[in-house]
Amino acid sequence: MNIEEKKAKLRELVEQFHKNIKQYKSDAYDEANTRVDFIDKFFELLDWDVRNTQGYSEQYREVVREDKVKIEGREKAPDYSFRIGGVRKFFVEAKKPSVYIKKEMEPSYQIRRYGYTAKLPLSILTDFEEFAVYDTRIKPDKNDDASVARIFYCTYLEYEKNWDFIYNTFSKSAILKGSFDRYIEENKNKKGTSEVDKELLKLIEGWRTELAKNIALRNPDLDIYNLNIAVQKIIDKIIFLRIAEDKNIEEYQTLLNATKSQGVYSNLNKIFIDANKKYNGGLFKKDEWLLKLKIDDKVLTSIINGLYYPECPYEFSILPVEILGNIYEQFLGKTIKFRNVKEGHTAIIEEKPEVRKSGGVYYTPQYIVNYIVENTVGEKIKNKTPEEISTLKICDPACGSGSFLVGAYQYLLNYHLEYYTNEKNIKKALKDEKVYQVSENSYKLTINEKQRILINNIYGVDIDQQAVEVTKLSLYLKLLENEGLEFQGYLFKHSDLKLLPDLDNNIKCGNSLIGSDFYKNKDLSLFTNEDMRTINAFDWDKEFPYIFKNGGFDVVIGNPPYVRIHLINKKLLPYYKKNYDTYRGQIDLYSLFIEKSLKILNNKGKLSFIVPRFLKFNLDSEMLREILLNYSIENLTEVGKVFTKVNTECIVFVLSKFNKNKINIYDYYPNNKLNFIKSIDKNIFYSFPNKIFNTIISDAEFIIIKKMLNNSTKLGNISRIKRGIEISKKNIKENKSGVKTLLGEEVSKYFNNYKNTFCKENHEEIKRLKSYSEIEKILIRRVANKIIASYDNEGYYFTKNLYSLISEQFNLKFLLSIINSSLLNFFFKKYFTTKKEDIFPEIQSYQINQLPIANINLSENKEKQIYDSLISLVDQMLDAQKLYHNAKTENDKKLYKQKIDLIDKQIDTLVYELYGLTENEIKIIEESL
Repeated sequence: MNIEEKKAKLRELVEQFHKNIKQYKSDAYDEANTRVDFIDKFFELLDWDVRNTQGYSEQYREVVREDKVKIEGREKAPDYSFRIGGVRKFFVEAKKPSVYIKKEMEPSYQIRRYGYTAKLPLSILTDFEEFAVYDTRIKPDKNDDASVARIFYCTYLEYEKNWDFIYNTFSKSAILKGSFDRYIEENKNKKGTSEVDKELLKLIEGWRTELAKNIALRNPDLDIYNLNIAVQKIIDKIIFLRIAEDKNIEEYQTLLNATKSQGVYSNLNKIFIDANKKYNGGLFKKDEWLLKLKIDDKVLTSIINGLYYPECPYEFSILPVEILGNIYEQFLGKTIKFRNVKEGHTAIIEEKPEVRKSGGVYYTPQYIVNYIVENTVGEKIKNKTPEEISTLKICDPACGSGSFLVGAYQYLLNYHLEYYTNEKNIKKALKDEKVYQVSENSYKLTINEKQRILINNIYGVDIDQQAVEVTKLSLYLKLLENEGLEFQGYLFKHSDLKLLPDLDNNIKCGNSLIGSDFYKNKDLSLFTNEDMRTINAFDWDKEFPYIFKNGGFDVVIGNPPYVRIHLINKKLLPYYKKNYDTYRGQIDLYSLFIEKSLKILNNKGKLSFIVPRFLKFNLDSEMLREILLNYSIENLTEVGKVFTKVNTECIVFVLSKFNKNKINIYDYYPNNKLNFIKSIDKNIFYSFPNKIFNTIISDAEFIIIKKMLNNSTKLGNISRIKRGIEISKKNIKENKSGVKTLLGEEVSKYFNNYKNTFCKENHEEIKRLKSYSEIEKILIRRVANKIIASYDNEGYYFTKNLYSLISEQFNLKFLLSIINSSLLNFFFKKYFTTKKEDIFPEIQSYQINQLPIANINLSENKEKQIYDSLISLVDQMLDAQKLYHNAKTENDKKLYKQKIDLIDKQIDTLVYELYGLTENEIKIIEESL
C-alpha cells in the first residue's frame, strides 16, 4: 500500500470505531478484542508484520505479542515488543477503550516501568481511542500523574491529522531510515531522565553497604574476604529469585512472604535450600558458614520490600541480562573494607586499588560485544550442524561480569533455534526435544538443549571470585531468559531435570597470566594467604585438561584490563618479564593478555579483543605488533571513544593463527555503523618505524613515501635535537632578569611571538640547555598535529613543549624550508600517524629524527640553485612574518598574508622539485592535506 491507501484504511478503522463507540467503551468489550480489531491493524498500517506472516524465526520476528499473565491483579509483560533484527525498539501497552488513558495513573506507570526497565527511550500506551507516547528514560514513580513523561497525546479523531508524525516516527521504515532515533535525540535531556542501569546500580550498591555494615557488626569473627563473598552471594540469590518470580518460574512474592515473620534470614535460607533442589548449579549451594550468619530483620526486609510493585519502578521479567551485566561490572569495581574503630570493626565500601589505578570500570557496549562475537563465533559456526558446534570451545580470559560470554551464548542460542526450526529439521527437533512449540509458528529451545550448549561451549576465567560468581549468574539468567508459564509445563515432564547446570568446570577463578610456576624455587612461608589470593596462580592445562589435550580454545574474546604495568603489584613484574616477550618499557596489561591468549588458542582458532588504539603506534608495543604480524589479522576496526567518560579511543582486532596477508580495515564511528574502508597488505607495516599499524595510507601515497625515503637521509643523521626545559611558576620571573624563555604556544610557522617570560639562571635545566639555546637554531613545537617550526638567532631558551634542532652540515634556513613544507607535513601525517585526527597530538623526537631530507649535491648547479633559492625564500618569509605580526591595519595584514602565502607556495614548488615528484604525485599530496 502507498501512503494514501494507508490513510484510507486508517479512515475506515476510525469510522468503524466511531460508529460503534458505545459498544467498544462498554465493560463487555475487552482488551483482547481491542488488539485484534484495531491495534493490530493500526500497526500493520505502520508497516509492521504484527502476525509474522513472513514466518520469521522467533528471535527475528518483528513484533512479539505477549499473552497476558496477571499476578496479584497486575500484568507481567507489555502487550507488544516492536523489534528490528531482533533488537527491541519500543513497547506498546494495550488497554480496552473503557480505560481513560489520559488521566488514569496506573496504565502510564505500567508502560513506563516496562520501557524504563528495558532501557528503551520511548514506549506507547493505547486503547485505539487514545494514543500516548512516553519518554521511558525518565524514572517512574507510583505517585506520578498520567501526564508525567508523556511527550505526545492524541485521540482517534486526530489520527489523520497527526498521521505524518506517527508514521515518520514509529513505522518500520521510519526506524530503518533513522527518523525514530532522530526524534529520540531531539527529546533527550528532559528533566528527570535517568538511565535504569545507573539507578539500579545505586540500589544494589545501597544493599551492599547496608548488608556489609550489618553483617560486620553482628559477625565480628568474619574476615574481610568472606564478608565480601557473603554479601555477594546473598545479593545474587535475591536478584535471581526476584527475576524468577517475575518470569513466573517462582511463585510471586515468595521473597516478600519471608519478611512477614521474625527471623527473616532464617526464612530466606529455607527458600534458598528449596531453590537448590530445583536449580542446582551452585548458585544456591548450601554453605554452613553462610547459614550461621546473623543479619538483622530490618535490613533484609527493607531490601526485599523495595523490590515489589508498586514501590519498585522495575519490571524484572523484562530486565535484559546485558543491562544487569553492566550494573554488575560497575558493582565489581568496589569492595568492602574494614575501618577499625573503638567499638569494633566497621565495614566501608571503596574502589578496588586496580580500578582506581586504571581510572575506572569500563563496560563494553553491546554493539561492540555483538561485533566481536559475530566475527569470531559467527565465522566459526557458519553452515555447521549442532553436532559439529558441540565441540567448539569459547573463552574470555578476563570475563568480568560475563558480557562477552553472555553475547557468545546468545549467538549460539539464536543459531541453534534457527537451525532446528528450519522446515527440513523441525520434525526431528521436536521429536528429539531440542525445541518445543509455544504457539503457531513459534518455538523455543528446550531447557536441556540450552544447558547442553552452555556446558559444551562457554568458558571463562577471572582473577576476582566475585566476578566469577556474577558471570555464572549472568549466564544462568540468560539461560532462563524468555521463559514463562509455558516453560513450566515442559519442566514438569522431566521431574529430575535441574534448571541450572553446574558451571564450576566452565567458569573459573584465577590469574590468567600467572601459572603455579610463579612459586618455583620460592619459600612459600614468605607468602601470606592474602598474598596468594592476590597472585591467584592459574594453570590453564590443568584447569581445562580436555581442551588443551585438543590444542586449546577455538575462540578467545573479551575486553582485557587496561592497566599500565608499573601500576600493578611489583612482586609480579619479574614473572611477567621472564615469561612474556611483550613485556617492554611501560607496556599495558592488555598486551600480556593478547600474548597469553595466542598461547591458549588452537591452530585454527580466532582471537578478538577491544583494546586501546595505542596498540597501533605506541613505541613500547612494537614487540606486540611484531607478534601479531606473524598471524592473520583479518579485521582491524577503529571504534573511537566507546567507554563513558573516558577519552581513550579503542580498536577491535580479529586474528586467526594461520598466515594471511590481507587485512580488512573498518571504522565504527562517528555514527556507530560499521564502515568498510579498504583492504591492505599487512607487510606494508614493516616499512613504517617501529612497525606501527598505519592504516590510513593509500597505495599511491605509500609509493610517494617510499620514493622520499629512497632518495634521502634521515634528519637525525645530519642534525642534533634537544627537548626544552621543565619549568614551574616559581622558576619564572616576570621582571626582566634571567634568561628569555619561549613557550610552546609562542612558536608558529616561521615566527616567534615572544611575550616576556624569563627563567631563573640558577635553574639546573638552564645549565643543561645552554649549548642548545644561545646559538642559531630551529625550534619545533612538540604539541601539534602537524610540523610547526621557526627560526631563532636571538638566543632564546625554550620549554619542554619545544625541540631545538641544530646542524653543522647544512644551512638551517634550508632545513627549515623543508621541515615546514607541505611535502614534509604530508610525510609526517602519512608515515607516523594512524588516524585522521589524534586525540593527543604530539610530535616525538624520534619522529623528527626520521624525517627524510632529500639527498643534495651542492656541486651540481641545479641542486645548488634550489638550495640557495630556498635559503633566500626563508629570509623573505621571516621578514614577511614580522611585517604581518606587527601590522597596524587590516589592509596591511591582508597584503602581508598574501605575500606569505605566495612565498610558501614557491617553497613548496622547489621542495617538490628537489624530491623529484611528478605533477600527479604533487596533486595526491595537496589533496591529502
